[in-house]
Amino acid sequence: MSGDFGGARLSGEDLLLTGGRIFADAEGSDPAEAMLVRAGRVEALGSAENLWDRAGPSAPSIDLRGRVVLPGMIDAHTHVEFSAMARSEWLDVRGLTPDEVCERIGRAAVQRTDPDAWIVAQGTFLQPLPGREQLDAVSDGVPVLVRESMHRLQANTTALRRAGMGHAAPTVSPGVVVHVDRAGVPTGAVDEGFHLFPVPALPGHRLAAILRSELRDAFARHGVTTVYDIPASRGAVDAYGELATRGELPTRVTLTPVVAPGLSPLLERIDDWDPASFGDGIDSPFIAAGGIKIFIDGDNDHSFDESGLSVRPRNWGAVTRTLGGLREELIWATRHDVQVWVHAIGDLAQDLVLEAVEQAAARVGPPRLPTRIEHAGNLKLDAGLVARMRELGVVPVPTANFMSTDDGSGLYAYRSLIDAGFRPPGNSDTGGAIAEAPNPWFGIALMRLRRNRRGRPVAPDERATVLEGVRGYTADAAAVAGLDGIIGRLAPGYAADFAVYDRDPRFLDPESMTEAEAEMTYVGGRRTWQRGS
Repeated sequence: MSGDFGGARLSGEDLLLTGGRIFADAEGSDPAEAMLVRAGRVEALGSAENLWDRAGPSAPSIDLRGRVVLPGMIDAHTHVEFSAMARSEWLDVRGLTPDEVCERIGRAAVQRTDPDAWIVAQGTFLQPLPGREQLDAVSDGVPVLVRESMHRLQANTTALRRAGMGHAAPTVSPGVVVHVDRAGVPTGAVDEGFHLFPVPALPGHRLAAILRSELRDAFARHGVTTVYDIPASRGAVDAYGELATRGELPTRVTLTPVVAPGLSPLLERIDDWDPASFGDGIDSPFIAAGGIKIFIDGDNDHSFDESGLSVRPRNWGAVTRTLGGLREELIWATRHDVQVWVHAIGDLAQDLVLEAVEQAAARVGPPRLPTRIEHAGNLKLDAGLVARMRELGVVPVPTANFMSTDDGSGLYAYRSLIDAGFRPPGNSDTGGAIAEAPNPWFGIALMRLRRNRRGRPVAPDERATVLEGVRGYTADAAAVAGLDGIIGRLAPGYAADFAVYDRDPRFLDPESMTEAEAEMTYVGGRRTWQRGS
């Protein structure tokens, strides 16, 4: 993590809260009744009588009236831009049949007034998508993309032509898969290639507005005070900077761009990384540079997995890098103190990452902040992988939300990872496919429920406790980014990032927990969300 929100950057509001139950951390059982905030930091927790004397008669105060205060939630891997687009700009077709998707797209095509506008529709994981011919029949020359997720989409003929794929698959970077028919003509199915389509960018003011709304109404609303975001466009990076400069970010944000080749890359090479261009150059306590993200393989169907080696090499996953190439990137990152997140779903992809981590450490020593393997434990986990991750200090980052749309074959190995000594950071990895994903209580409930939307069990032996889930979204998410001591708890010297709830969501039944909402959310002592406001 390049930026850390530290030092004077945390300066903010003064506030005294009394008459509540204020918990310092996820597992706290002895609440304080009052908390004093000075300059955006927690100064003290204790009795109301003592803190009134310490605050002085002119301190702004809030009577909590018995409400519960918990540390602010931290989303340790998210895609706010795509989530905002899905909620505010794109057509919602999540869970619809192909015929229903086409009907909705047809209505949108008829109503379109801008001749340059595209129709982008957002579906969800494992949803059958209509084919190119079906889309052509209802789109009347309008470019259309239907996204199952960030990783898989279906285009109509007009969209393919706009992307230069009308008659033959283009030369694409490693990791992108353009499906073709027997004649070599693209079918419209594309994996890991949304960025290949020239969908017009939103005007900067509009993009800033929907990012702000998404952070407020989908994240801060549920008690989230910090997000580690993976921006998909330079426009979003600029919009974040404008919001931070104007003091309008509802949460703290760190920015972790993708290095090419990969999905929606913002850096052509790893040495293009400049933390000042991704948050550190802005004088705001609400934004900072994060790290860099590297893709090794694609989503489930295109993961680099041993089970796929029995087929032709073209089906060995959407692999982007050689072992040597990744090793050199990790060496550069260690030398420049940049944390690396590696997307690696298949077992062979994860083995490749660990081998590269070991070789890089042999050359330049271990990194200050651990290398992360995004999605480790989601689909499979064995003792050898666990032992090697522990030996190398690598942090596995599974995502609980995916259980809601899993077909029952996934693992999401929270119990095994926690019992092995890991502390997986809580995260949504939301890109629009799962509408509820920005709510951390939705993910925590799934860690406990262990079933998909249809009620089918998903590896119930891997169940985690609610308190372990809350810790993942607070102290553990702070620690993985080197921000322990700054955020993730409520204690003297920590940022005054917290949420106020009418009931303690940690002790709701899991079904109710999925809809938990904060009464108020504060970042640096500044209120960024209030129910009904």
